[in-house]
Amino acid sequence: MTDLDASNIASGADMTHENVVFIHGFLSSSVIWSDKIIPHLPVPMNSSYRLFAVDLLGFGRSPKPRHCLYTMADHLKAIEESVLQRYELHNIHLVAHSMGCIVSLALAAAHPNSIKTITLVAPVSTNLLSKISTNLSSV
Repeated sequence: MTDLDASNIASGADMTHENVVFIHGFLSSSVIWSDKIIPHLPVPMNSSYRLFAVDLLGFGRSPKPRHCLYTMADHLKAIEESVLQRYELHNIHLVAHSMGCIVSLALAAAHPNSIKTITLVAPVSTNLLSKISTNLSSV
């Protein structure tokens, strides 16, 4: 699979620091985090955490493969290979918006020992989330 675009905003932080992965919503990109939110975080956070703003498969600067169905499994595999494995991420805090919330929950279900916290900003409806949560075990 082609690599996702993941901007490592705090490249000065070392491997012992905790990591924050920002996942955008539908019809958006990592720019919402990297240009609009992260610059306004307190300076100590930038030096204490490694911050990653991810472009989901098919969005922003990430690849848009024609052969892909863009399933949850496709998104998870792309994040795992391009972000979690490449940067050896553990101790992860997920921050997600809209559709990114669903991807974050699936990521947390797939990596329960690595995810420390999940912050959902404007998640999809709770009815939809409950239906999805029953299917996460198959991801």
